[in-house]
Amino acid sequence: MSIVFGDDFKELVRANTNLVDLVSESIALTPSNANDYVGLCPFHDDKRPSFHVYSDRQSYRCWVCDKGGDCFGWVMDLNMVTFPEALKMLAERANLEMPQRHRSEFNRTAGDSKVTQYEIVEWACNLMQSSFRGEVGELARKYATERNLTAETLKTFRVGFHPEEWRWLLNKARGKYTDEQLVSVGLAKEMKSGRGLRDELIGRLVFPIINERGQAVAFGGRVLPGGNDDKGPKYWNSPETDIFLKRKTLYGFHQARETIRKESCRTAIVVEGYMDVVACHQAGVTNAVATLGTALTEDHVRFLKRFADRVVLLYDGDTAGIQAAERSIERFLSFDIDLRIMTLAEGQDPADYFEQHSKDEFEELVKAAPEAWEYKLQSVSSRYGNATIGGRQKIAGELIKFLVASTGLKGTIKEDLILRNLSQRLSVEELALRQQLSQARQEESGRQRRFVRPNEQEIPPQPVRKSMKACDLAERELLEIILSEPETVNFARYRIGPDDFEDGRYRRLYELCVDLIAEEGLLPEPQRVIAAAESSSELLSLVNALLDSAREKGISELMNEDPLEHQGDSQRLDAEIPAHLQRVLNPLILRRDRNQIVVSKQKMAQAQNASGELLSDTLETLRRITKLKRNEMGNQ
Repeated sequence: MSIVFGDDFKELVRANTNLVDLVSESIALTPSNANDYVGLCPFHDDKRPSFHVYSDRQSYRCWVCDKGGDCFGWVMDLNMVTFPEALKMLAERANLEMPQRHRSEFNRTAGDSKVTQYEIVEWACNLMQSSFRGEVGELARKYATERNLTAETLKTFRVGFHPEEWRWLLNKARGKYTDEQLVSVGLAKEMKSGRGLRDELIGRLVFPIINERGQAVAFGGRVLPGGNDDKGPKYWNSPETDIFLKRKTLYGFHQARETIRKESCRTAIVVEGYMDVVACHQAGVTNAVATLGTALTEDHVRFLKRFADRVVLLYDGDTAGIQAAERSIERFLSFDIDLRIMTLAEGQDPADYFEQHSKDEFEELVKAAPEAWEYKLQSVSSRYGNATIGGRQKIAGELIKFLVASTGLKGTIKEDLILRNLSQRLSVEELALRQQLSQARQEESGRQRRFVRPNEQEIPPQPVRKSMKACDLAERELLEIILSEPETVNFARYRIGPDDFEDGRYRRLYELCVDLIAEEGLLPEPQRVIAAAESSSELLSLVNALLDSAREKGISELMNEDPLEHQGDSQRLDAEIPAHLQRVLNPLILRRDRNQIVVSKQKMAQAQNASGELLSDTLETLRRITKLKRNEMGNQ
């Protein structure tokens, strides 16, 4: 295959990427019509399918959060990577060889680019795997044997070992990477004494943290019993870096992804640590993942929603585990996902459990895991008991507080169903529960207002914009016409220019359409416009929004009206303009003329003040004013 460069290669990658297939690898899509596929948006907490992928345009748009883009934008937004990285990923997916000029961007040996950070982490990962297998890894291998970790498990999770040498990685990196680069990915840090740098993972069993694309981005380390440094924290996680964000990363997801996505599963089990994930996978429960030193975040839940219909949070059965479970419920109850809570017997973690139980027994527990709100009810009921009126009253009060704390649940069907179920279970009138909930929310709202910090100012309510101005509507509809009927750009571009647009987004899009025809001789057909938009999320979302509204309005049918003949001077096109297009252009032309008159009047005033005489452009201004008045009278 011949090597192509620049935009040519980008367009080759685009041509070899079917966006519907690409998006379907991450979220479930269902056909809406011939060219439109819909699914749950991965960029916000989508409760009903609002994310549209257009196969004919090879672009996407969410009708709620207005996120839009093409294949490159999808990879960049979903995976938080730069454009060169997205280009490389899509080229590899399409089995296209990266041109030498582009490839060099990914092979830098110095600098602070994200690609270099990936390379450094991968280098360290391979080095520590070799160390685990070598002579210095004897203590680590002994611990792995004691924990019943098989050779296959160790290989799957790329388990490694950092020898008990303070500058082992720093010394190994000499001539290859700088000390600063190792610090930038969390492999080294300044010593407390201030006498230079030291490695971070000294004497630890090392678990590489792999992102969803299979790239090593960080590390977790466990202290080894019997080692020289076994008095430090048992577990250590890499600090956050440019390529590693804890709130968005789940340990083990790369290994669990395919199982979670299967139609027979569609379930993700979230456990508490590396060893829990490893124990689950070794036992055959390959849909387990773990957070990385943080509680489960909204970003984690949104991420998992792309692949799973159900999320089961597995906590140790001790007091701390129960409290952690209840905190998670409050934060995620309003999410449109089947959230379950599962706990093991007190003191047990998954590794302990699988020493005595089988995979099938574990999966039965997963299936029987109660819904999040049900778990909360069971937990509160076990504390107060529901045999007495006082007990039921306390249970109701706790559940009301729980619903108030679950922001985003108000007014949803889920809240309605919970209140009805709670009414039946506690033998309390549903209306009484609703009134108590409403009062509790009002009190909470009042507390929040009272505790506004002195330096915080409440933002006054913004006035509702009742309707768009005629010219704003005209700017939008002109672009709807051009995108629906690209040949009309020739009528528009000789009458108004990009500077005649006041809305910056519309101005940029109109300029792009005009440049296509003026500079390249190409009509601004949607796919050409999308390609020319340089993967701008804002422009691509706007293009899709305009095409959708044009279809709803029936713009193509409106453009079939009988045309109007031009009645302008000889500088205008000697052609016929569609009547609807003329109506849309009129307010823009009149606004442009008014603006020109204002400028001319200012020049007249300046000229008169300077010389007291009328200059030649004064007469031209008077002619414009007369012409504008006639046009306005003719359009009344």
